[in-house]
Amino acid sequence: MLAAFSAVILAACGSASSGSGSASLVYYSPLDPNGTNVKAAKTCSQQSHGAYTISITPEANSSDASRALIVQRLAAHDGDFSLLNMDTIWTSEFAAAGWLVPITGAERQQALSGVLPIAAQSGEYKGRLYAIPLNTNAQLLWYRKDLVKTAPTTWAQIIADAKKLPASDGLIEEQGQEYEGYTVWFNSVLASAGGQVVNPQTGKIVLGHPAVVAAQILKDVADSGRADPSLSTDQEDQGRLAFEAGHAAFMLNWPYVYAAGRTDAATSSVTKHVFQNMGWAPYPSVYPGVPGKSSVGGANIGVSKYSAHPQLAVKAALCMTRFYWQNQEAINEGLPPVTVASYHDPAVIKAYPFAAILLKQLENATNRPATPFYSDVTLAIQQTLHPASSIQPVQDIKSLRSCLSTLLKGGLC
Repeated sequence: MLAAFSAVILAACGSASSGSGSASLVYYSPLDPNGTNVKAAKTCSQQSHGAYTISITPEANSSDASRALIVQRLAAHDGDFSLLNMDTIWTSEFAAAGWLVPITGAERQQALSGVLPIAAQSGEYKGRLYAIPLNTNAQLLWYRKDLVKTAPTTWAQIIADAKKLPASDGLIEEQGQEYEGYTVWFNSVLASAGGQVVNPQTGKIVLGHPAVVAAQILKDVADSGRADPSLSTDQEDQGRLAFEAGHAAFMLNWPYVYAAGRTDAATSSVTKHVFQNMGWAPYPSVYPGVPGKSSVGGANIGVSKYSAHPQLAVKAALCMTRFYWQNQEAINEGLPPVTVASYHDPAVIKAYPFAAILLKQLENATNRPATPFYSDVTLAIQQTLHPASSIQPVQDIKSLRSCLSTLLKGGLC
């Protein structure tokens, strides 16, 4: 079905009007595995009554590669792409460079109507909206209900509970490889400790005592004797597979692991047992009684400043992010919606039995550092604090603060 839809909707690059008079809007985006965004593009094109036709050019296989291509095109003022599927961490960089069309007035109101504040913030830069929220994400604590009676609420409790179990099935799964997932881990624990990397209002480095606390927690997990032995090279899927195989009691991961576990349970008796005992809980706290904060993921739709049809592109983006498509993305693609109402929709709740906890987590989540220099910031965090087992909290945070201060002034470190 996806191939059939793709054959209809995919087209060559170019945003010029077609011979029929309909504006051609090229959307640079991943193709949803079950074709939801392809269907959305087709339906919205039809509902425009000939005003525009949306075609999808698939993104690269990785977020970094996709960003590199988009940056290259936009820096050259290339108008081929009208619509851009953007990782939430790209907003500040692209907006500061002047590459995106601001969403204002009634269109801004429509774009943010009923949208979670954290998702709205991910599309903003200096108080202006530059990207329309498409989907969001937050990590939860996943645990084995057959191994622990109640879910731990703090990082210290996770480590303590894991140590009560045999190492063969009591591991803690986390993203410890030197990549973006490692920044997500540090940023989440930092926010949970009450800290920030960058002040979004002033743009200045904020790293202080909470950063030392966060760094110590990463090290504590790595040195606990219950971290996965491959922690320093683990990404999301390695942790998921280890959990499904019965090696772990705890896992910090995105909601997609639930649907993946349900699918894999059909062909593995071990995974079936794990899935039947799969529990979920809020992101761990640093301090008892103070809710933990997960860094949000997700994507937004930006409109290129160099599009030949920017106003129509905004209308198309608003169409593809409507409540109906939010729910379809959630149900069919496992992509958490940005609209609060979706988390109360029976069909979404059926697909997300943990919808109430996920919504609460998103209402108490944090964004990654909002800065035009984000790509440099995240690399500095990874290089300074990796691997977790080698962290020297006070010294490394001091080095990281110095490095980031230099980077934000345009220097190198």
